[in-house]
Amino acid sequence: MLETYVNVAGHSVFYEPMSDTLAQAQVEISIVIHKGNSILDFSKEAVSSPIAIRGFHPDFLSIQRFLVKKGTYELEVELKDLKRPESEAWSMRAPMELDADYRNATFSDIELVAGLKQADPDSKTAKSGLDIIPYLSIDYPTEFNELIFYCELYHSEKELGKDQGFIVRYYLEDADREQIQGGQEVMKRKRTSPVLSTLGRLELNDIPTGRYNLVIEARDRDNKLLCSREALVLRENLNMAKSLDAEVLELSFAGKMNDKDSLLERIYALAPIAGDKELLVINQQVDDFTLLQCKSFFYSFWEKRNPGNPEATWDAYAERLNEAEERFGTRNKRSYMTDMGRVFLKYGEPNSIVDMPNEPESYPFQIWHYYKAGRFTDRRFVFYDPELLRREYSLLHSDVPGEIRNPRWDLIIHSRTNATWDQNRERGIGSASDRLQELYQTPR
Repeated sequence: MLETYVNVAGHSVFYEPMSDTLAQAQVEISIVIHKGNSILDFSKEAVSSPIAIRGFHPDFLSIQRFLVKKGTYELEVELKDLKRPESEAWSMRAPMELDADYRNATFSDIELVAGLKQADPDSKTAKSGLDIIPYLSIDYPTEFNELIFYCELYHSEKELGKDQGFIVRYYLEDADREQIQGGQEVMKRKRTSPVLSTLGRLELNDIPTGRYNLVIEARDRDNKLLCSREALVLRENLNMAKSLDAEVLELSFAGKMNDKDSLLERIYALAPIAGDKELLVINQQVDDFTLLQCKSFFYSFWEKRNPGNPEATWDAYAERLNEAEERFGTRNKRSYMTDMGRVFLKYGEPNSIVDMPNEPESYPFQIWHYYKAGRFTDRRFVFYDPELLRREYSLLHSDVPGEIRNPRWDLIIHSRTNATWDQNRERGIGSASDRLQELYQTPR
C-alpha cells in the first residue's frame, strides 16, 4: 500500500471570493505512478479548500492510496490552480522504492501525526478507526511539547506464530551520538496478529535542540530484534541548549574559528536570517559569551538549518555575505546593517530592479521585485536616498508582511520638489506619480 499526502500551501493559490466575507480555493491534483515506460496507476481529483474568511488562506490536504507491490517506481505529481487557470501548473517527478517484506515481520513507514479523531463510518482514509491528520514536516519547534506518530506492524504471526506475546519498543535517539534520550523510551506488550497498529506519544519538553531518530522495534520474548523502522526528526528547543561536547565542537568548522572578535562579527552577520529568539541572543547576549559559547551558538545556528551539512550552508551564506559587502557595505556600516544588504541577505537577489537615480522630480529610488520572497509571491521593496549622497538607500515601503509598510511612499519619493504634500492623501497625482505606480505594479 502506498499512501500519498499533498499539502497545498494556501498562500500559493487563489482564493476566489464567494461573498463579501468568504472565499475558497480549488486545485486539481494529478498523481501518476510510472513503472519503466508504463503507467502503473494514476488519479486525478479536484480538491477544494475549506471555506475561509477573505484574507485568510489556510493550507489544505489531499490523501490518496494506491495498491502497489514491492519494487522501484517513479512518482509524478502535478497541481493546477482551478481558480486561476492562466497560472502555470506545478509538477515534480521523483524515484520511489517500496521495500515491503511479505514473508517476515516488517513495519510500515512511520507517520508523524498532527491530529486525529474518530473516523466516520464511510471514511476512506481511516486507520484503526481513526482519521489521522499527518504532520508533513520533520521539524518540531519549541512550542511543540509532544511528538505523536502512527505505525503498523505486518506479518508478526508468520515470524512468531498465532497469538504469541512480544514487545514493541519505541524511543528517541540522538542521531549524532546514537544515544537514547533519557525518559524517552516506551515498551508495550503485544500479541501477534496480521496487522498491528501502534499510536505512540513522546514528550518533547526536555528534548534539547538537535537531530534525533524516532525508532520503533519489535522484539521477541528473548529480546531478539525482529524488525525496526526509524524516522529523522529535528528538534528546536530554545528553552534548552543542546550540550555539545567541547571535543566534538572543536573538530567542527566552528571549532576552527579561534579569533573571538572575528567570530562575533560572523554572528552579528546572521541577524538578517535569524529567528526572533536567535536575534534576541545576538543583540543582547553574545557579547558576554565565552569563545566556546560563541562557537556553540554559531554551530547550532547552522546545524538547525542543515543538520546533515551545516558547514556547506554557512559557506553558501558567507559567499552571499561577501557579495552583499561589495554592493551594499559603506564606510561606517557593514552590509547586513544596511536596508538593502539586509533584504538581499534575507531574500536573495531580486528578480528585477527598477533603478531611477536621476529623476528631476523625485529622490533617487529603486524598486526590487521578487517572484518569491520567503513564503510570499510577487513582492516588492521600495528604497530611496533622501540625502542624495548615493551612499546608502533606505527602505521606504514593502508589501511583504513584517517589513516596513508605508502607503504614502509615492508622495514621499516626490516630496523632493514638493515638501508640503497633503498629509491626508496616500498617493500623488499627475503623470510622474502615474509612471511611478506603473513601475511599481509592472516592474521591468
